[in-house]
Amino acid sequence: MAEQTPFHDSHELSPEEREAAIKKGINPVEKGKIKYQWTFPEFEKHDRGPLWYFIAFFGGGGLLIYTIIDGNFLFALIILLFALIIFTHHRTEPAQLTLTIYEAGIRIGDRFFLFREIESFAVIYEPPLIKQLYIKPRTGVLRNEIAIPLYDEDPVQLRRFLVDYLEENFEREEESATEAAIRFFKL
Repeated sequence: MAEQTPFHDSHELSPEEREAAIKKGINPVEKGKIKYQWTFPEFEKHDRGPLWYFIAFFGGGGLLIYTIIDGNFLFALIILLFALIIFTHHRTEPAQLTLTIYEAGIRIGDRFFLFREIESFAVIYEPPLIKQLYIKPRTGVLRNEIAIPLYDEDPVQLRRFLVDYLEENFEREEESATEAAIRFFKL
């Protein structure tokens, strides 16, 4: 795996700034002009009504009682941990991230990817439920796709721009089963 070096945050560097960054051990990356930029939440926070909590409480409670009667304490522990994760996740407000697409790469939050560091992209647009840009980095521990909501961005124009720099993943035609389940069950 290639070692990631820090990069300078400015998209336009003067010769003096470039030299100072190199002396500090920072890899100054010329990003070029900003082509697209929008903010989005780190994760989608679902509105859950009383019925959702009723079903979750009695469904989880019923499973918990069954696992204890069955003597499957490991599964009981997993159910309790899942409930704790859902509870803490629900109380957490999502951080707002900024996606910026430059002439040389894409910045998501505080992470910058040169186009050569991105394996592929896909745009899934099935309004009103699904409007996503998926980016798959070449490097990383898990190399998972990064899902970015498009909101009011024009998916056709965005795709036209990205296809000049990145390989498009034509096999990705819909959201994954995991994402569909998370959206359906409001997790």
